Amino acid sequence: MDDDGLPRARPALVACDMDGTLLEPDGAFAEGVPAGVAALRAAGVQVVICTGRMFCSARPRAAELGLRDGPIVCYGGALVADLASGDWLRHEPIDGEAAAALVRFARERGLHVNAYVDDALFVEEEDRWTRWTVGYAQVEATVVDDLVAVVDRGPTKLVIAVEPDVAARVAPEVTQRFASRLRAATSLPHFVEITAAAVNKAATLEWVRSTLLGVAADRTLACGDGLNDVDMLKWAAVGVAVEEGAEGARRAARMVVPRARLGALFEELAAAPVPPREEDTSVRTFPTGR
Repeated sequence: MDDDGLPRARPALVACDMDGTLLEPDGAFAEGVPAGVAALRAAGVQVVICTGRMFCSARPRAAELGLRDGPIVCYGGALVADLASGDWLRHEPIDGEAAAALVRFARERGLHVNAYVDDALFVEEEDRWTRWTVGYAQVEATVVDDLVAVVDRGPTKLVIAVEPDVAARVAPEVTQRFASRLRAATSLPHFVEITAAAVNKAATLEWVRSTLLGVAADRTLACGDGLNDVDMLKWAAVGVAVEEGAEGARRAARMVVPRARLGALFEELAAAPVPPREEDTSVRTFPTGR
């Protein structure tokens, strides 16, 4: 690392959260991010989006960055898909029984639940949380009478949508009550994202790194802003937190930068030298069309 915290060598894999990191709160890409991602790719760096979004929501946003092939991590690590073909390469859904118990838990407290099954969104009511999700993520929602019957088949993810102060209380309560079956973490301040207990961004990125891409562990860099990014920031050789993000994310990172500086950081990384021991080797590229 240089004195300013910038890695001395070019990373081989850059994993980036989307909402709150690459994207501003209004859903637009932060200034300079598209150009920075293009520079990384031109330099041979594998750029992998690692988001809590649905695949059908993340895929078109990734395409706006020129990412149309290679792996993408969705649902907070519960799904890895191939951007080119749309094939699902790794899927770790929530057990149906545990999912049904979580829906009942939320009902008892009058909390809104988004249920994601087969990359589709299901809700029990078209309320303000449904309308916000549909508008922001640019997806459709199906209203059903009974979410329990839907999640019984094993959802990829559940989300409890509440005011931020309530989310801060609900997340640890879910973790304590369902510790062996479910994992809860806040992403956006009003979202408590719930996945299978073993699912997190770090574990899935490690699988992508070692199994799909063959990238050296010491040439990884991750960018994030939320508490659900903490494990990913600690996993990477260099973790970069967005200054505007959660305090926990900033504490977990080796670098903290304003969101507006990410694009410039990416260009600096692209221009950094390749480690001498790897100058004559090529990083494995992800095979598309699986």
